[in-house]
Amino acid sequence: MNKTVKYILAAFTAIAIIVYLMMAFVFVDNKNQSLVCKNINVSISDDKFSFIDAGNIKSILMNCGEKIINEPLDKINTHKIKQILSKNHAIKSINVFTTIDANLNVEIEQRNPVVRIQCENIRCYIDDTGYIFPLVSSKPNLRLPVVTGIIPAAPQNGFAGYIPKNRKFLNRLYEFAVFLKKDAFWNDMIEQINITDNKIEIIPQFAGHIVKLGSLDNFKPKLNKLQKFYKYAMPAIGWDKYKSLNIEYKDQIICKK
Repeated sequence: MNKTVKYILAAFTAIAIIVYLMMAFVFVDNKNQSLVCKNINVSISDDKFSFIDAGNIKSILMNCGEKIINEPLDKINTHKIKQILSKNHAIKSINVFTTIDANLNVEIEQRNPVVRIQCENIRCYIDDTGYIFPLVSSKPNLRLPVVTGIIPAAPQNGFAGYIPKNRKFLNRLYEFAVFLKKDAFWNDMIEQINITDNKIEIIPQFAGHIVKLGSLDNFKPKLNKLQKFYKYAMPAIGWDKYKSLNIEYKDQIICKK
C-alpha cells in the first residue's frame, strides 16, 4: 500500500470519526431537549465542616425563583444557579451541570478554616488560602483555635474576601494559624489566641497557664523553644506549677507562679 492510499484512508477515517461525534452530539442535544429535570443531586466535599448540607442547598434552589424540577434540562440556567449559591461565602467552589439521566447535579467544595476569630472588632473565619468569611449562624463541629481581643487594622465586620496585603498584623496572624494547623503538636495543644496591645498570648489545652508570645515575629523559634520546655521540663515540674510563661525573648523562658 503506497503512501497516497494510506493518506486517503486516514482522511476517510478522520472524517468518519468527526461525523460520528457530530451525530452523537446532536443526539445528546435532542435527548436533553426532550428531558425534564426530575431530581437535584448535591455532593459536598469536606462535609465534616458542616457549614452547609445537601438539604440546605436543595431548599435554597427550590425557593430561589429559578425553574428546576420538571423544567426541560436545556432551559435550566446553571450559571444563575451557581451565582445564587456563591452568595454563601463558606463555599469555595461550585460546579453545576445537568446529565442525560434527568438530574441537576451540584458539586460543592467547602472552605477549610484554620482559625475562628471572635474579637471585639471582627468576627469571622480565615481559611487555608487566606480568605476571610463571616461566622455562620449555626455552630459547625470544628476544632479551631479561637482568637479573642482586638485585631489592629481589621476589616469591617461582615467582610468577605482575601486578606488585604496592607493588613500586616492580620496576614501574620493567618501565617501563624496555618503553622498551628499543619503542626500536629500545636494543632492539638493551642486552644485560644488572645491579642492585647498588638501582642499575642496563647492559651494551651491541658495546662493551667498562659503563654506570652509577644509579637508574631520569629514565632517558629519561640514555639520550638516552648515545645522543648514542655517535653523536658514540664513532666518533672508539673503543668500547673506556673500561671504564665513568657517566651518573647531570645533564649529565655520567664516563668511566673
